[in-house]
Amino acid sequence: MAEGCWTKITVTIGQEAVEAVAGILMAAGAGGIEIVDPRDWEQAAAGDHYGELYPETASVMPGTPVKVIGYLAGDCRKAPILAGIEEQVSALESLGLDAGQAQVAAGLVKEADWAENWKKFYHPRRVGRRIVIKPRWEAYEAQPGDIVLELDPGMAFGTGEHETTRLCLAQLERWMQPGWTVYDVGTGSGVLALAAAKLGAGQVKACDLDPVAAAAARDNVIYNGLEGKISVVVGTIAALDGKAHLIAANIITDVIIDILPGVTQRLTDGGLFIASGIIRERRDEVTAAIEAAGLELWEEDEEADWVCLVSRK
Repeated sequence: MAEGCWTKITVTIGQEAVEAVAGILMAAGAGGIEIVDPRDWEQAAAGDHYGELYPETASVMPGTPVKVIGYLAGDCRKAPILAGIEEQVSALESLGLDAGQAQVAAGLVKEADWAENWKKFYHPRRVGRRIVIKPRWEAYEAQPGDIVLELDPGMAFGTGEHETTRLCLAQLERWMQPGWTVYDVGTGSGVLALAAAKLGAGQVKACDLDPVAAAAARDNVIYNGLEGKISVVVGTIAALDGKAHLIAANIITDVIIDILPGVTQRLTDGGLFIASGIIRERRDEVTAAIEAAGLELWEEDEEADWVCLVSRK
């Protein structure tokens, strides 16, 4: 395996098949998923966001494909794992999904180059009323009441740029109570864990299956001076013991459904579960699973094609 490099897998796919492709890449070992949808640029450019510069955008035509990107450690361009990804993507049409003109491309990325080049596109962003996500290398003059999260995601998912992260942060800000114990499942860069701690959580336990993500989260915890409040482990929700007043999970739909029994076991009576990363077409499937797990749907929000659900035990 080549050291210090990653294989960038780019799947160009129809919008309906985005979540299925994200699941394929994560099952192959990608710790985080990047989704590049021109519809997002179109919507973002129409808004007013602090510190954001968006390119001029034309109207997005119906059927415009989406790029789903994942990174695998080392050079996997000729490895069987890439052929497996291609085979699964090709089979999506037979599962009833409109995959469009599906294409899979693989390229090699040097870790040092990737880590530096993407930074020029990442700027401070306000999420919700008070949370500001600030890259470590950017200057920002905090306003009264701001909760500033200093972040360097490295190769991990979670910059605050994606709708699923923003939805989850907004709900976390809305419902968090001082002194609560919070679990962050699939922590990525640790952004939700950082936000919970700075919103007043007494203790935050975070986990991620990807050791690279867990390491990035730990670095961000240290940089924000929150070692005494946040612990990060490699693993699933099964690695988090005790009970939580609030559990947050910004992951894909299938994983949310899979962990629901564990969520119910670990929530205190009256505790909240914030689930994001749910594509709109599967919202009803998740709500049914939430109710089957003994939770009550409490609140929901959506942005673009993504839904965030808050349920209560």
